[in-house]
Amino acid sequence: MYRMITHKRRNIIKMVGFLTVMWILGGYILYPTLKTIGMSFTGKQGFTLLFYKQFFVIKGNVEALGNTLVLGFSTVIVCGIIGTALAFYVSYFNFPFKDFTYKLLLTPLMLPGIIIVIAFIQLYGESGMITKTIEILFGLDRVPYVFSGFWGIIFVHAYTQYVYFFMNVSVAIKHIDYSVIEAAKNLGASKLKIFTTIIIPFITPAIIASSIITFMTGIGSFTAPSLIGDHYKVLTTQILLAKANNYMEMAAVQVILLMIVSIVFLEVFRYYEKKTHFTSSVNGVGIKPIDIENKWLRTLFMMLSTILVLFIILPVLTILILSFVKSGTWMIEIYPKEFSLDNYMKIFVKSRAFAPFMSSINMSILASLLGAFVAVPCSYIIVKTKCKFKFIVEVLAMLPWTMPASAIAINMINAFNKPTIFSFKGILVGTYIILPLAYFVKILPLILRTTSISLYNLSDTYDEASKSLGASWMYTFRRITLPIIMPGIMAGILLGFIRCVGEYTTSVYLYNVWNKPISMAMVNALFEYEIGLAMAYGVLIILLTAIVSSVITRLVNIGRIQL
Repeated sequence: MYRMITHKRRNIIKMVGFLTVMWILGGYILYPTLKTIGMSFTGKQGFTLLFYKQFFVIKGNVEALGNTLVLGFSTVIVCGIIGTALAFYVSYFNFPFKDFTYKLLLTPLMLPGIIIVIAFIQLYGESGMITKTIEILFGLDRVPYVFSGFWGIIFVHAYTQYVYFFMNVSVAIKHIDYSVIEAAKNLGASKLKIFTTIIIPFITPAIIASSIITFMTGIGSFTAPSLIGDHYKVLTTQILLAKANNYMEMAAVQVILLMIVSIVFLEVFRYYEKKTHFTSSVNGVGIKPIDIENKWLRTLFMMLSTILVLFIILPVLTILILSFVKSGTWMIEIYPKEFSLDNYMKIFVKSRAFAPFMSSINMSILASLLGAFVAVPCSYIIVKTKCKFKFIVEVLAMLPWTMPASAIAINMINAFNKPTIFSFKGILVGTYIILPLAYFVKILPLILRTTSISLYNLSDTYDEASKSLGASWMYTFRRITLPIIMPGIMAGILLGFIRCVGEYTTSVYLYNVWNKPISMAMVNALFEYEIGLAMAYGVLIILLTAIVSSVITRLVNIGRIQL
């Protein structure tokens, strides 16, 4: 009788947990998406294709769609060349400070896009320090280049997104079986033949996986196009324009088209990823880096490493140095001359300046904890159960990964600008909670991935041993499963925090006086010519990110998690 009651109670707990998860996934991911889709097809007379017709009639919209596709593919090509070349450079050769160079090449991964764009404007903009220095050194009567439009955006993307190719291809190279290469050499294969028939097929899945991430990030880019895009229109900036003009039906159409582009090319890339799967049939040792014995070649590699280090670290140094510039003192001169701690004092002393900093931290923590609250049961359902509906859970939880941040923001506006059952009969647009809720939707796939990996690595023998000793399912999960996967959960929470704390795209759509984040404070300070204050905010975000990243590294080492 006791076992029957316990079994019934366990099923009730599981059912309540499942329904809670489905409520959240359905209410804050599926419902907003369907609401936007419905709005794009609904006019005063009911169902209509009028808004889609209007989109393709307006030349600016068609141009923005074409520019978005061009930007996405161009970003993949540029970042693919740079990232893959750097992966081979670091993996195949030994050179001084190699480990330091490798870690430094991962730096852009930790920097929010808004900080990098602002730093690049101060360096390479029309009045930027690098631009003016070149102009003076070569006696030019005008700027040597224009840091705006398509090429300006691509330049920023190249810095921020090559890292996806670099990481994935580096890992793939380390797993190449060197005995296969030796066998090919013994059979008389040339270096070119080995490269094209062994190495390229082996790293192709890594290149395609990186292309997926880079393309989706490229077409969803908003920060660079909005700040330095000039007349180069893309869908993300057109969405904001439509929203600003209160033309939400057109914004909905633009969001749907952007999502369609994202999903279509995701499936195309994944199709080729499956077709190009390459597995070595021989188990041997990995490729060992080559020592450069030639003096001149070694010098060349040292010079390349130095240039790489300088190029990557220069924006960070710029942010740090300019954070000490006194407001109103750097207006005409090329280089700042007066420095002080005034900007940091202003942030920590004046409540108006401190509010965005704390607001970003609070909202990022809230979004990350909510993400873990949903991701853990979702991961358990997907990985450890035979639930008939786990495919639906996985699709809904991963759906935000196919949505650019602009699409998530518009979905939230369309869903919660009126009272609904999911907002408990309240209006969320214009409230504090709307922004952390949007952050949560954006980072859920990321946290789900880390917790799922931890559960995949968890042996079922622990669960079976606990049950055989009479422990309940809840007791087993609470005392055995949860502590073991906790490093993965914490790593997911911290990764989510990093993604949220400097987030700009979602913020520009949803922030208000109650939840103004640090990213918006940076942009406002920049437009008010308080460059030092904007950079001080940037330094604080970088410090936060660096601290959190070091904690994640420890957690990954403890839990042996693959991120």
